[in-house]
Amino acid sequence: MLAVPPELSAELQFKTAVEWAQRELVAAGMVAEVSLHHTKTGKNPHVHILCTMRKLDGDHFASKKVREWNDVAMLVKQRESWAAAVNAALEQAGRDERVDHRSLKDRGIDREPEPKIGVAATAMKRKGLLEDPRRFQKVRGVKMLNEVRSMLGAMRKHGEIPQRGVGHSWWEKSITFMSRVREQVAGAGKAIKNAWEKLVDSRQEKGQENGPQR
Repeated sequence: MLAVPPELSAELQFKTAVEWAQRELVAAGMVAEVSLHHTKTGKNPHVHILCTMRKLDGDHFASKKVREWNDVAMLVKQRESWAAAVNAALEQAGRDERVDHRSLKDRGIDREPEPKIGVAATAMKRKGLLEDPRRFQKVRGVKMLNEVRSMLGAMRKHGEIPQRGVGHSWWEKSITFMSRVREQVAGAGKAIKNAWEKLVDSRQEKGQENGPQR
């Protein structure tokens, strides 16, 4: 699976993925099927590539799989080459955005990676099954943790955290930060209460439909 920049047109997204697959996969002996997927929201365009695990031997597949294709070193190389392909496409399109295949740790960024919410949690929230699914809570928690990290880092380095509009010292910002924490906790409590009430109501309706139980 490859993430493609939403800043590129669908044609350029697909062209970039196909050319990359030809260089990295087909040239190594794989047969690859490339599919471009666009979500309804348009926020997560991506490419799926299905690959064979055996090389072609004449008109047939080889009897043995190519184990080298599962090497971690090959995966690292492919991640780097895909980032280079995406950046070349962005430059060709006249865009200033760039991607980096390296982890936050390797880039020297002190931040926790944000987990993906996922289609299941998004669907539950959209359909009203859960007002505040656990995946949404986890993402907010990581964002809050990253805020704390940056604040503590600035305190260690400068002793104070300059900030426009709220305050100029670390303790003034901490007051604002804690007020947001209280708001989020209150919001989570309301979501839990609403979810519980929905569950109770659905049980009562089911009981009425089935009649008195012995």
